[in-house]
Amino acid sequence: MTKFLLSLVVAAVLGTAAGWTINYVNYGRIGGYFGPFTTGNDFQAADLKSSIPTDKADSGAKVSLLTPPVYDFGMMKPGDEGEHVFQIENAGTENLLLRLGATTCKCTLGDLERESLGPGESTEVTLSWTVKESGEPVFTQSAQILTNDPAKVAISLEITGRVVSDVDMVPATWSFGEVGTGEPLEITGKIYNFMDEKIAPGDPSFSSDELTKLSNIKVEEFTPTQDADGIRGTAIQGFKVTVQVEPGMRQGAVSQNFQLPFKRLDGDGNLIPLTEEATAMGGEVILVRTEGKIVGLLGMIGSPSRLSGAEGGGYLYKFGRLGEDDSLKGKAFVVLRGDQRADTKLRVADRVVPEGVIKATLGEPNDRGTMTLYPIEIELIRGKDPVERLGTTKDDYGSIWIESDNLKITPMRIAIKFAVDAE
Repeated sequence: MTKFLLSLVVAAVLGTAAGWTINYVNYGRIGGYFGPFTTGNDFQAADLKSSIPTDKADSGAKVSLLTPPVYDFGMMKPGDEGEHVFQIENAGTENLLLRLGATTCKCTLGDLERESLGPGESTEVTLSWTVKESGEPVFTQSAQILTNDPAKVAISLEITGRVVSDVDMVPATWSFGEVGTGEPLEITGKIYNFMDEKIAPGDPSFSSDELTKLSNIKVEEFTPTQDADGIRGTAIQGFKVTVQVEPGMRQGAVSQNFQLPFKRLDGDGNLIPLTEEATAMGGEVILVRTEGKIVGLLGMIGSPSRLSGAEGGGYLYKFGRLGEDDSLKGKAFVVLRGDQRADTKLRVADRVVPEGVIKATLGEPNDRGTMTLYPIEIELIRGKDPVERLGTTKDDYGSIWIESDNLKITPMRIAIKFAVDAE
């Protein structure tokens, strides 16, 4: 009996989700969540035994949900109130007994005579809540209904959705991936306005002067719709941002903020004066994290267990210590980027360290749209003496070099980490 009772108090599913950044200077990061809530009943764990509908073992009652058990409210702002009605039916041959169980939100069970449904009868369960501010932008709340249905002694009803404060960005971080030096790049994204007022965007920029100077930024306003924008269709304004960046960015990781200053508009389209706080901080600005990586026109892709970036540049290919029965061959791809790749030929340079121990062969190039892939096979050759290149620094490894007939492309070193016994 104890195990049976404990099965009735299984916790309702609690929501988790990845957050997203909602930033602008006047407010910083703002979020929200649903709860904690007061409940509409006095149910406690200690009262569980007396609250469970009885006579389940031989009951002919059968609970049926006429509405989905999970309801997605989309997006709401802190302070908004919501409500949803679920419907429950008795699909059995005997009375269905219902009780409110554990709940994380305000929950009301429809008026029932002795909280009982006759065969074919139905009732409503209303879940309601108020959005409160916090750091979590996604919510899931639930209510449990206990029954005397032997096959379903408890059902969970859930509400789920997102809380947005003022603005939302899609995607949350604007990423352009990896782009070769000398190549142009494009950054795109959307900004949705959930404020009480429409806004007039100012001059956009990046937190990096270098990126701003190379960028041609276009901000286009649009009207969000549920068909086109889903849950963000309730926003009062949307802005599509397209950034064309000319070649010239230095190699390395890029992590900058896209900055869109704005001013609020009243119902007649007139500018609303800034508050003293906003004025002191230089105005209101929407910030969107932007990231990517500028890489050399030569690169490599391969198994992560074998291939990685090398300290100081280039790549490290790891054979490790090889036994008598281990393969002495490894494979990967050399990547050539840039608009001149069709007229560029790659080769393995003559400078191989140590000589006579490492051999590398490039296969035929295969064009893949924005890059050309050269298969490469790296082979170790056993000699009369054992060779160990497992060193702690890049100079202790073996190495090969990939070079081209294009003077604009810097040769690439591939460090080889290995140890082989004598033949």
